[in-house]
Amino acid sequence: MSKKRPHGQPSVDTQLVEIYDDLANEDEEIRLKAAHAFLIRFSPKDHHSNEQLFEALRRLVRGLCSGRKAARIGFSVALTEFLSQQWGPLSNTEGTLQISRLIDVLVKQTEATGNITGQEERDHRFGRLFGAEAFIKSGILLQDNIPAKVWDRILDVIYEAAKNKPWLREECGWILYETVGTLSEGDHDPSIIQTLLGKLDQFGFTKTPEGIAIWLKVQGQSPKVELPAGIWQNESPLDPEEMTKLAEILTETTSSEHSDETSAAVSQRGSWTSRIHFAWNVVCSELIMAKPTRGIKPQSKTITFEAFWKEAVDEQLFASTSSNERKYWGFLLFQQLFGIAPRVFLTALFTPNFMRCLTNQLASKERYLHRAAGKTITTIMNRAKSEPSVASTALRGLLANSSNRNVSFDKQTKTKTVEMLIALSDDLSLRHLVSELCDKLLRPGAMDEKNTTARRQITIDQLTFLLQSRQSSTTQDSRSSASTALTCHILEVFATYSYFSPKDPHSDRPDCPLPPMSARTQDTLKTRLSTCLAHTLSRSPNPALFASHVVGIVLRHEADERMQSVLDFTSTLGDTLSYARTFLKNIHKEEASEPGDKTSLHAFQLLYLVTLLQIYNGDADAVSMLEELRSCYETLFERRQTVDQSGSEALIEILLSFVAKPSQLFRRLAQQVFTAFISDIQHEGLQPMIKVLETKENLSGQDEMFEDTATHSMNSSSIDSSAAEEVETTNGNGIELSSDDGNGSRIPSESSEAEDETKEEDEELLAFNLKLAQALKTRPINGDTDGAGSEDSSDEDMDDEQMEALDEHIANMFKGRKKTVSRKKQNMDAKKTIVDFKCRVLELLEIFVKKRHRDMLALDLLMPLLTVIRTTTSSLVSRKACNVMRNLSKLCKGQKVPHIDNEAACVKLLKEIHVEARRESSNAHASACGQASLLVVKVLVVHDKENVRKVVKIYDDMQVLDPQCRVKKSFYTDWISWRSTAKPALESAGLCQL
Repeated sequence: MSKKRPHGQPSVDTQLVEIYDDLANEDEEIRLKAAHAFLIRFSPKDHHSNEQLFEALRRLVRGLCSGRKAARIGFSVALTEFLSQQWGPLSNTEGTLQISRLIDVLVKQTEATGNITGQEERDHRFGRLFGAEAFIKSGILLQDNIPAKVWDRILDVIYEAAKNKPWLREECGWILYETVGTLSEGDHDPSIIQTLLGKLDQFGFTKTPEGIAIWLKVQGQSPKVELPAGIWQNESPLDPEEMTKLAEILTETTSSEHSDETSAAVSQRGSWTSRIHFAWNVVCSELIMAKPTRGIKPQSKTITFEAFWKEAVDEQLFASTSSNERKYWGFLLFQQLFGIAPRVFLTALFTPNFMRCLTNQLASKERYLHRAAGKTITTIMNRAKSEPSVASTALRGLLANSSNRNVSFDKQTKTKTVEMLIALSDDLSLRHLVSELCDKLLRPGAMDEKNTTARRQITIDQLTFLLQSRQSSTTQDSRSSASTALTCHILEVFATYSYFSPKDPHSDRPDCPLPPMSARTQDTLKTRLSTCLAHTLSRSPNPALFASHVVGIVLRHEADERMQSVLDFTSTLGDTLSYARTFLKNIHKEEASEPGDKTSLHAFQLLYLVTLLQIYNGDADAVSMLEELRSCYETLFERRQTVDQSGSEALIEILLSFVAKPSQLFRRLAQQVFTAFISDIQHEGLQPMIKVLETKENLSGQDEMFEDTATHSMNSSSIDSSAAEEVETTNGNGIELSSDDGNGSRIPSESSEAEDETKEEDEELLAFNLKLAQALKTRPINGDTDGAGSEDSSDEDMDDEQMEALDEHIANMFKGRKKTVSRKKQNMDAKKTIVDFKCRVLELLEIFVKKRHRDMLALDLLMPLLTVIRTTTSSLVSRKACNVMRNLSKLCKGQKVPHIDNEAACVKLLKEIHVEARRESSNAHASACGQASLLVVKVLVVHDKENVRKVVKIYDDMQVLDPQCRVKKSFYTDWISWRSTAKPALESAGLCQL
């Protein structure tokens, strides 16, 4: 007998099931549609029973406890609107009794009971918290007929969750913070906020980040609420007396001094999170708003934002002993505030500890917080791009608080942050920044000489870096007149206080430095002035523009009765300066009347101006050089119709004297002027440079090259360090430099020379020891028994006269030894001087080769280059000479070769190159000989293809006449390769020898 189907089994509402399922969907649009459908389903117009409504309520609350997808968010929205719709102010239900039952449902359905996992417990805790938030947001608790006990129950739910589970404390605090804002907006009973504050103290949350945020919210928006007494000094956590405690609470650190004031149960919010607490935003907003809070007593004070940031962030989060997690919070705070804070507060963010941490983290990708530091820089750049005035503010912070003020921020971090900020800054903001730095240079704020000099050194370096970065970041087309004025302003300050000082050092004038500039500071200003001028040479249509401005400033101060020069000028020197002013006026007239290209005139003007500045730098040769320049001017510009090469030759001599000086300015100046007059250089002009290449790299070569005065000046300091840096085995990028010249050829090494010097020193030391042993009648050090006197002689007693004679003899021996050592040092210094000088000359010749490689004069350089490659003892000189030869060979391709008038002289040159190739030397020399030989071959063949017969005969005779010749294999390999390439063209011309 079959069983009967049971009666009364509830039917499943599939449509409602789908709505519940869509409330947990991850798509926000689907969730909102499901919530809307749910509210329509339970519309008050349909008059649902209480049982149906409470069943729907239980289902929504259970959905809050689900960890599935986005269930908690979707069910929270539906619950908030459902409560407002059914039991809100517009509903017809009995409020008090019903709402109390609703809270019972919330508590019961979110109770974590039974054998559940930790994750399930967390879901229930979050479900209860979201439910309590829905009750408050729905507005059902804000009705007039709702008693205080209902608020007590919902607040107890939130406070107990915060107390029992520290990881929920911040969420609970945020809900209470928003509740205060909601209650403050309308005309609600202030006793509710009073109750909320009372429970804050009751549960021990007053001195927590959440408590501070709620306190400030109440204090600022609910003036009718009476704040609990005895909690904060002057009833404000922002009182200066509470700043240390405030910093400890926000950073969640507790000192032993205040450990008894905060309950251990609520001292921490649980495990570390990667987001900053919302209380930080509340506190910073209050301080940034800079308006008095209504709840603070009139006589109380509020801490400044700068003091708070230094105490709470710089000395807590960015302290050297702080953990990476806390430093990460600090970076997040900086990013957030820099993006929204008013510009006047941004400078305060660049504190010393922050800058140290930022620099260290950016310096290496291996650092734990490298990405956070990079994002910080991105935040700075993003706002600077949208607000150019912010760029200069960020510059102030980066320049003033750099962790290592001797090194620029960009160099420390391997970024271009400062350079990009300078490019983004508007001219007005940069001008204000430069004015501030100049004021700091004049009045550094310290009276003792040591601190004053140190502070001025930092300011000078910052101004120099600003000028260089501004010049580098703008092209000649985009450079504005304001940018040029900015550069001129910095140069004016440097020039003024390099060469002059006020006659009254105690004057009240704002341009009077206090205390006066020290000699060391003035030397630094002169050096930086030279550096800045060197940087501006190639970055202006008129290279003499800035030098002319500097000289104009100097001459103007020379005539100012309130200023005095730091140098004492003689009457003769005064006449020279007076004549120089007149000569400069003539150059300006020539410039105004000169049609067409004025490049050479500008270059000459630049050379004259820089030479004039050398008088104020104390250069004894500057006066005579001015006379020579005036003679050159007459030859090059006033007597152009006459054919006179003495002007260009004299100009080259002057440029070589500049090249020999240890200054980057002189180096670039010589290259600039040389390039401008390169078309006027003839055979006589090249001879002084060739003579330098032929000079021996020793003391006799130096004596031959320089006069006594020049020798002493050259020995006093070395040539610019750029040449020395090239001697290192690695370049600036850390890439190891090979001793090959690029074609597999070895360049001369200095190791063998060093070994010879070491061996020579050992022999001299052994000879000295032997002489000393003979004088003392003892055995020499590391010597044998035959080298000294016998035992009988060593035991003999000497009288006083013999002892005095022995002392005098030993003293003479040591004097001779000292002279020998001094002679060696002089030789080493002389070698370095000549090597550096040759490197500078080779740089000029490289410019000549690039500009005039199709000129017959280029062939005059072949033999001197080959000779210096073979004879030099410096790998640096050899490498530079090889580069000049290689570049000349590469540029002379096809028909782009020098045109010759004397074919016989060219054939003779080819034979001389082959003779040079026979000499025993390095692979680099052989390779250069091959390049030079093929270059002359190309010149002869282009001039007349019949010359190929002469060329083949010369190469054949080289082997036939000298079977034992030591020419490298690469010399013939290059020749054979060229023959294979040129054979088709020559055969088509009827030349079949190849």
